[in-house]
Amino acid sequence: MNVNDGGRRRFEDNEHTLHIYPGKISEGTIYCPIPARKNSTAAEVIDSLINRLHLDKTKCYVLAEVKEFGGEEWILNPTDCPVQRMMMWPRMALENRLSGEDYRFLLREKNLDGSIHYGSLQSWLQVTEERRRMMERGFLPQPQQKDFDDLCSLPDLNEKTLLENLRSRFKHEKIYTYVGSILIVINPFKFLPIYNPIYVKMYDNHQLGKLEPHIYAVADVAYHAMLQRKKNQCIVISGESGSGKTQSTNFLIHHLTALSQKGFASGVEQIILGAGPVLEAFGNAKTAHNNNSSRFGKFIQVNYQETGTVLGAYVEKYLLEKSRLVYQEHNERNYHVFYYLLAGASEEERLAFHLKQPEEYHYLNQITKKPLRQSWDDYCYDSEPDCFTVEGEDLKHDFERLQLAMEMVGFLPKTRRQIFSLLSAILHLGNICYKKKTYRDDSIDICNPEVLPIVSELLEVKEEMLFEALVTRKTVTVGEKLILPYKLAEAVTVRNSMAKSLYSALFDWIVFRINHALLNSKDLEQNTKTLSIGVLDIFGFEDYENNSFEQFCINFANERLQHYFNQHIFKLEQEEYRTEGISWHNIDYIDNTCCINLISKKPTGLLHLLDEESKARQLQVKSLSFNLVVEGAAQLQVQSPFSI
Repeated sequence: MNVNDGGRRRFEDNEHTLHIYPGKISEGTIYCPIPARKNSTAAEVIDSLINRLHLDKTKCYVLAEVKEFGGEEWILNPTDCPVQRMMMWPRMALENRLSGEDYRFLLREKNLDGSIHYGSLQSWLQVTEERRRMMERGFLPQPQQKDFDDLCSLPDLNEKTLLENLRSRFKHEKIYTYVGSILIVINPFKFLPIYNPIYVKMYDNHQLGKLEPHIYAVADVAYHAMLQRKKNQCIVISGESGSGKTQSTNFLIHHLTALSQKGFASGVEQIILGAGPVLEAFGNAKTAHNNNSSRFGKFIQVNYQETGTVLGAYVEKYLLEKSRLVYQEHNERNYHVFYYLLAGASEEERLAFHLKQPEEYHYLNQITKKPLRQSWDDYCYDSEPDCFTVEGEDLKHDFERLQLAMEMVGFLPKTRRQIFSLLSAILHLGNICYKKKTYRDDSIDICNPEVLPIVSELLEVKEEMLFEALVTRKTVTVGEKLILPYKLAEAVTVRNSMAKSLYSALFDWIVFRINHALLNSKDLEQNTKTLSIGVLDIFGFEDYENNSFEQFCINFANERLQHYFNQHIFKLEQEEYRTEGISWHNIDYIDNTCCINLISKKPTGLLHLLDEESKARQLQVKSLSFNLVVEGAAQLQVQSPFSI
C-alpha cells in the first residue's frame, strides 16, 4: 500500500488499496489490488477478490497476514478488518519499500475439515518424518554431527566447549540449543524464516529433542502436558536487555493459539498482539544497548477449555521501571510515548495539551555525565544532551500507529485525550522548580508558579490543592492536625514521586483495559473448568553504573527464580534418586538459600529490617546498617558500606 496524503495519515474512513497475493490459487497473478475501507471485513474483501479473479465460489477461502517469507501467519477471522491490520504495519512496509519488515496479505484455501490448505506441506512433512524414523532404525546414515543441539550431550562439558558449541551453531543460523528441558536462545538480530505454518505443523505433538531445537517445541510440550495431565503450565523467559525476550514471548503466544485453533485465527492472539504497540509505547524505552527495551516484566496467561480450545487470556505486569520517568542514564531516553506525543500531535492537540519541544522538559532533557577513566585515579567527564531521536524511527507514524492500536483495544477518543492530557501534565510537573524563601528558613516556594495553572488544568484539579500537595505535608499528633512545609530536597522527591505514581497508575489502568478486552464473558458465565499456560517475560540480572532500588527488586526476583530452578532441577531430583535407591553422580550446585534468607526472611531479613526502620520518623542509617551486619553475619559474609 502506498500512502501519499501530504505526509499526514489520520483515522478518517478513506478508501485504501489492499494488495492480496493469491499464490497458486490464481496462477499468473502476483497480487490483486482490492479497494477497501477501514471497516471493511475480511469476508467482504474475499468476496471482491473472488469476483475479480473469477475463483471457484464453491470453495472456502481465508486471508492470512504474514511477515516476511517464511514468517508467522495470522489467519484473519471473517469479521476482522484487513485495513486496520495493515495500518498497524511499520512505515516502510506500508510504503512498499524493501526492508527487514515485509508484511503482506495472502489468500489461503480451506480444506473440507476446516484446516488451512498449504499445498504440498502434508506430503513434505510425511517424507521428513519417514526419513527421521529410517535414520533412527539405522536404515539411513546419520548426518555427520559437527555440533550438539543439546549441551548435555557434549562429550567434554566445560565452559570452553559449551561456548564453542553455541558459537558454531550460531554461525550456521541455529539460534536454539537445548540444555535438557531448557532452551537457550541467541538473538540473531535479523529475521529467520523458521516460524511459518510448516514449522507449526512440524512440531505439533512431538517429544522434546526429537527435532531440531525450536521455541515452538517448548510451547508444544507445555500445551500437550496441560491437556494430558490436566495441570496448568508455565514457561519462564529470562535474559539481558536486547536478548529478544519480548519477541520470543510473541512466538510462544502465536504457537500456543495456533495449536488451539488448528490453523484458525484466535481473537485472543489478535488482541494480545494488537495490544503490543500500546504496551510497547508506555512500557518500552531506549537504553544504551537496546533502542526498544521493555522496562517492565509481564505475565501472559492463556486460558483453555479442557478440550484445548482458547477461552481467553490475562496480562499482569511486574516491576515497571518508574525511576526512568524522572531520570535517565547517559545515552538513554524516557518512555517512547512522550516522544510519540510531542512529534505526532496535531496543532489543535498541541494547544489543548500545552505541548512543547522535548528539549524544554526536564524529564526528557537531562544533561548526564559519562565518566571516562584515564587512569585508576583520574576521571574526566564527557557531558552531552541525551538523545531525542533514534536512527530510522518515524515518531509521527508511531504516534498514529499507537492511536489506532488504542482504538482497536477499545480506547474511545475521549479516553485517549484524557491519557494524553495526563502525559502532558506529568512532563510539566517535572518542570516545577523550588527555592528557599529565606537563607535562615527551610520553608520553600515554587520558582516558576506559571507552570501550576497548566498542570492543574491538565490534571483537572484545583490549583490551590496542587500547590499545597507540592510544598506542604499534613501530619497528626495527639489528635491535632499539623501542616508542615517540605524542605527543598523533600519537595523535589515529592514532585518526582507524584509523577511516578501518576504514570504507574496510568500504566496499571491500561493493562486493566487490555484484560477487559481479553475477557470472554460468555465462557465465564458457563462456569466451565479451565486450564492455563502462563508465559513469564522478565528481565535477567542487572548491574548498571548507578543501580537503584528497582535493580535490587529485579535481581531479587531473579534470585528467587534461580532458587526455584535449583530446588526442582537439582535438590528435589537428587533426593528422589536417594529415596528410590538409584545410584548417580552427585551434582554440586551453588545454593542461594542464604542469600534469599538474608533479604526476605522474617524477622531478620533486609526487607523486614528496612520496613521496621522506615516506620520511625527519621531513618537511622547507622542503626539500620548495624542491624544488617549483625543479622547478616550468621547467614552471609557481608561488607558494610558504613563506618559504624
